[in-house]
Amino acid sequence: MQHMNEQTIQPANTEFLKALRYLDYGKVTQGEACLKQATHLANLLNDHITFIRAAICYGELLWHAEKYDASDHWLQLALDRLTVVQQDLNDLLDVQRARSLLNHRRHPL
Repeated sequence: MQHMNEQTIQPANTEFLKALRYLDYGKVTQGEACLKQATHLANLLNDHITFIRAAICYGELLWHAEKYDASDHWLQLALDRLTVVQQDLNDLLDVQRARSLLNHRRHPL
């Protein structure tokens, strides 16, 4: 199942990597287009990691272009998604239960 998931999210990650390559070569227009496509695909595929990485990169690109409102929008989207992912991981891994057990042992009633 893991292999299938990697194949499913590959298009978004590929677009993100293409964006980085374009930006490394100073091709901002092409890099921006790939970042938009990467965030779009990542959003469709629930590829949270690629979405966060691409949104932060796009936000930074916009910040350097002095498009601060647009930059703020993309950076906030990335941070919001990170919060959701962290909460999902906490729930999945039952982090609260682990903390409760550790706390109970250190401070018995």
